[in-house]
Amino acid sequence: MERARILRELALQIEGELDRGILCWPEPEWNEAVRRFLTPPAQPAAPHRPAPSSGPAAFARRRPPAAEPTGTARRRPPAAETAPRAPKKQPTFPPPPEATGRAPDWEKQLAALKREAEACTRCQLHETRTNVVFNSGTGTVPLVFISEAPGANEDAQAEAFVGRAGQLLTKIIAAIGIDRKDVYICNVLKCRPPQNRNPLPVEIETCSPYLFKQLEILKPRVICTLGLFATQLLLESKAPIGKLRGRVFRYHDTPLLPTYHPAALLRNPGLKRTVWEDVQLLRKLLDEGMAAVAKDVVAAETPARRPQVASRDLFGAQ
Repeated sequence: MERARILRELALQIEGELDRGILCWPEPEWNEAVRRFLTPPAQPAAPHRPAPSSGPAAFARRRPPAAEPTGTARRRPPAAETAPRAPKKQPTFPPPPEATGRAPDWEKQLAALKREAEACTRCQLHETRTNVVFNSGTGTVPLVFISEAPGANEDAQAEAFVGRAGQLLTKIIAAIGIDRKDVYICNVLKCRPPQNRNPLPVEIETCSPYLFKQLEILKPRVICTLGLFATQLLLESKAPIGKLRGRVFRYHDTPLLPTYHPAALLRNPGLKRTVWEDVQLLRKLLDEGMAAVAKDVVAAETPARRPQVASRDLFGAQ
């Protein structure tokens, strides 16, 4: 494939991402550079050649043009469009709602639960972890993002989503008009699996009560699960993420919207449009609730209701 065609396709993809509002390339000069690249160059004027004074060419030059039918306008070729297209207007959002319905000491409850998790040794992951990764963000906006497990950067910094996928998640959250620090981000597992392998069933079973208790304390208005493991756990489903994403479920009467993990977007940028559609629906759920969601995206089935557990009874005596 020609190099020029490859460059053009890459430029079109970058421009499309900016137009859709996913600010993966937020610097304005990138957009302008792409549009200049896509603008076709002006064709140079043909050099002037003097017409011959004799011979067949001269005769042809002296012949009068053929008469056009009466009333027919002479067609002119359309002028080449050289002006760059105006950038697509980005969506705007009102300030997000604040959390309601929580206990007055909800922050203290979360802090106590975090201390409990940091002391946990109930599965083998405590032997290889550097830090327990309990959450990221304050949770003042009642929106919770849940993924599967910490990675190497998270394990080193003791904070959820700080690597490349976390940087992309920050931009996705900003694209729907919310500051990442105001939401609550956590994982099913609080410790990193070695070599970032998938969580084992026994690890999920052992660690998930911490997640359930976090949700019980936070009482989120909306939950967004990122990727397969968090989605299947909270929905008690074995369906693939491709069949679950973009549909609205309920977890303990709280709307739950699954979408792809940001790491999947880094591997496959074509998924960014899909996730952009999902998070716009997520913001609509946050602002207006289930009543504002189209019926065709509301799932008929709902996950089984899990028993509520008190913090002190999460794992019994240790």
